[in-house]
Amino acid sequence: RENAENALRNSVTLDATHNQASDLLADLLEQDSSEDGAHKRKPKEFVAELFDSFADTFDSKLNSLDYKVPGLVGEAAASLRPSGYLNALDGGCGTGLAGRFLRPLVTGPLIGVDISQKMLDIARKCTLSGGCGFEESKISSESSEPLYDGLFAMDLEEMTIANTLQLTGVSRMNNATAFDLVVAADVLLYFGRLDAILQTFASVSLPGGILIFSCERTSNEEAPLGFRLLSTGRFAHTKEHALEAAQKAGFQLVKYQEIVPRMEKGEAVRGFLFTFELSRPQNDEL
Repeated sequence: RENAENALRNSVTLDATHNQASDLLADLLEQDSSEDGAHKRKPKEFVAELFDSFADTFDSKLNSLDYKVPGLVGEAAASLRPSGYLNALDGGCGTGLAGRFLRPLVTGPLIGVDISQKMLDIARKCTLSGGCGFEESKISSESSEPLYDGLFAMDLEEMTIANTLQLTGVSRMNNATAFDLVVAADVLLYFGRLDAILQTFASVSLPGGILIFSCERTSNEEAPLGFRLLSTGRFAHTKEHALEAAQKAGFQLVKYQEIVPRMEKGEAVRGFLFTFELSRPQNDEL
């Protein structure tokens, strides 16, 4: 059953017009629609296998869907702090599509974490002048400097400062003790309840640090629990659930945007983009 679900999710993710795969996946998910089944996050082994299986075609498939999230994340980060960030965590970095937009904003380490080793292998080949969504016609330099300062294969909920930022060993660390920018571009689609992952993001963030993430959007009527599993195998979330989970983790809302992350079967996918700031201790100077 697990292998069948994996194959069907893969087909639907890569080709949203594959109606037979969509119908079969919907039937399979209907058999596991209990609170303990449909609403928990996908097992990390499943997510790793899923993304390993289509790492080589990931970028081209997303481009065909008019995928916009990496650029939107970069714009949000740049508009909030034009002077840039000391360091950044690209959570669920995949092949590095968001990293291309984050690198110009970060003066110190840019760290990527993903559960798929094959995705990271592709991101590891990215440099300042090539790869990670950079079209050759737009390359203005021949720099071979890696785009990321560190890439680590692990489950996002297992991240700590010790196993990410402190392992880079790069000269640009500036004695940083945590991240002042954390992004998750189209990553929380594979999580149901968001409390645990947002607590993890808070634990690796500096006070006053910025968190930017996207999700697929649903309504309270469609998802009384605040999230629901779609026929595509991804989770959609309500604005209220995302806000509540972030506030519990210590984040304050800075900006909320309703977005179209990509097209699917010729229709616009409903999404949103959140920007939060981690609350500072009361005795911190503003």
